[in-house]
Amino acid sequence: MIDEMVQPIIDKLNGSTKVLIVLPQQPGGDDLGAALALSGYLKKLGKEITIISPTTTSPRFNFLPGYQDIVRSIKLNRSFVIDVNTKQTTVEELSYSQEPDKVSIYLKPKQGEFSKEDVSFRSLGYAFDVVITLGVASPEHLGEFYNRTTELFFGTPVINIDHQAYNENFAQFNLVDLSASSCSEIVFDLMKKLAPVQIDQDTATNLLTGIIIETNSFQHTRTTPQAFSKASELIGLGARQQEIINALFKNKSLGLLKLWGRVLARLKQDPAIRLVHSVSALTDLEKSEASEEDIQQIIKEMMNQLSFARLFVFIREIDDLHSEIHSATTAPVSLSAMFAAFKPEVLGQTTRFIMPLGLNEAEGEILNILRAEMGKS
Repeated sequence: MIDEMVQPIIDKLNGSTKVLIVLPQQPGGDDLGAALALSGYLKKLGKEITIISPTTTSPRFNFLPGYQDIVRSIKLNRSFVIDVNTKQTTVEELSYSQEPDKVSIYLKPKQGEFSKEDVSFRSLGYAFDVVITLGVASPEHLGEFYNRTTELFFGTPVINIDHQAYNENFAQFNLVDLSASSCSEIVFDLMKKLAPVQIDQDTATNLLTGIIIETNSFQHTRTTPQAFSKASELIGLGARQQEIINALFKNKSLGLLKLWGRVLARLKQDPAIRLVHSVSALTDLEKSEASEEDIQQIIKEMMNQLSFARLFVFIREIDDLHSEIHSATTAPVSLSAMFAAFKPEVLGQTTRFIMPLGLNEAEGEILNILRAEMGKS
């Protein structure tokens, strides 16, 4: 972590009271763990913290301390201010009346009269001193939440924390560390520089959860010696490792396990662009009895278990004329830009969209696009 990047962020956080932490759509365990850890730590420093997830969070992570504090919506009402210049005419009395369709404000001057030139209007800023995004490569990846709150992002200082190579460094303060294996690692380092406050067991558990998930329990190729070192330090601080393992790896649904077996049976790869992909017909989904959450989990399983690749694609059949594509990458490319023609939705590390093609045709089209685009890089 580069000190020149960190010190301005520390100064901004120290000077802030109300902090909004924004998660990506369908946040993963690293996003959640880092956000909850940072929230708990900042609360110890006397900050008021709000964590918002634009989409629902998986109940798989409800064991995380503070999980229940995550909200789905926030009120961003700003006060409308009417300023009256009193240099020439001072106020003796102020009153107002309210009717169903209007509010009237009355100013009685001590002497002289007020004119319309004495009156001006403005809006106060939003109720947050700073916004922190975690695991958000671009504000557009927040989907409808960003569309509704664009003024918040333009009018409030933003701290962008991420470890993804395709992060767009969109904020006033960018803490994007490509050498880190997870956002939780970055947040852990930030905490240690921010203030000499003891990291408690709950905070350590949240951070260790993020590291374990993002490194697939330290089996992924992106696992670094620093990740092992930080995990060891967090366990020393009281992180509940066995609780994490039980919650994450011993509770996979039968539907997910059945579907994952079918995905592996149909797995194909293109070594030239380090692509692995698989397809599932409607019959696969029906026989496995996989839930929607199980289907969303497949691309994450591919990334965790098939770490020799850098491009991951899972295609599910919707009907004879439509297929849903789930894609992800560890390469420094934007899949949302690559598949822009299909109006994709970015959900955490997954780029998802529907193609108006049957399963075989969709598979062929996706491969053509990826081979053409990755051949340029």
